[in-house]
Amino acid sequence: MIELIFGAALVIGLLSLIAGIYGAPSWSMQARINARLHHQRLVDDDPESDSAMAELVFWLAERRLVRGDFKELEPALEASGRSPYQSRVYYFGLCWVVPAIILPVAFVFFSAAAAILTALMAFFVPRRMIRASGAFAEKQQNREAIELCHMTRMLLEAGLSPERSLKLISHQARDLMPRLIHRVDRFNRVMESGADRTVALDELGRNRNITVLRSYVTLMKQSGTLGSRVSVSLDQIIEEAQHEERSKLKEETNRVGAKMTIIMMAFMLPALFMLIGGPAVLSILDTLRN
Repeated sequence: MIELIFGAALVIGLLSLIAGIYGAPSWSMQARINARLHHQRLVDDDPESDSAMAELVFWLAERRLVRGDFKELEPALEASGRSPYQSRVYYFGLCWVVPAIILPVAFVFFSAAAAILTALMAFFVPRRMIRASGAFAEKQQNREAIELCHMTRMLLEAGLSPERSLKLISHQARDLMPRLIHRVDRFNRVMESGADRTVALDELGRNRNITVLRSYVTLMKQSGTLGSRVSVSLDQIIEEAQHEERSKLKEETNRVGAKMTIIMMAFMLPALFMLIGGPAVLSILDTLRN
């Protein structure tokens, strides 16, 4: 009887092992589909997003108290290269946990007015930092998208498909496009998950503030549906992007000149007046004393 039970357990164990080996790919695909439906994402970018902590973080981000605030900051968090789970953790940590720690400390060690001012700054400064970092990341990615157009044109002229070109760029151009490469990696993961190329391109150009990348995505969609050559169009996108960057540099240069004028008026002119008028004032005082 014991031998029969042992044999049955051995057979069940072997069958379970075989089922696990052959069923793991389909189970993995099912888990990815569930992640898309549950979190409204195309791919499960972060392995930690399957944990109970991730479920709690996603649930908290959908509460009415923080939902509007997080949706407003989400594009800036996503532009910095964070996954959906990392964006939510970073948001709660910087925008809620840190102020919650600072608030009681401020009321204990500062006066009421200073504590209220500190509390307001604790809630305002992190959100300002997130927006500033997101804007800087978008500016950098807009410049890196020009290099993406250059490399894509070169690879397409060599006979590669757009999908193969982006996969090769993902492996070879990480140092050239350190901020934009996470979007290219996401495009490749979406394609590997079996999604349509149009959907993957929409994910690549989801951020509408990166204008060069949006133009690139639109062109890639047209090349896929019409089968047209895109080298000339890529050259046009590159030329327009470079012209736009030159215009922005001129505007920033003009702003620097205005800022330097304010600095000179605030710091250098008083010192200059003291240097020039100081001896005259001393002479007048000596004359009045005598």
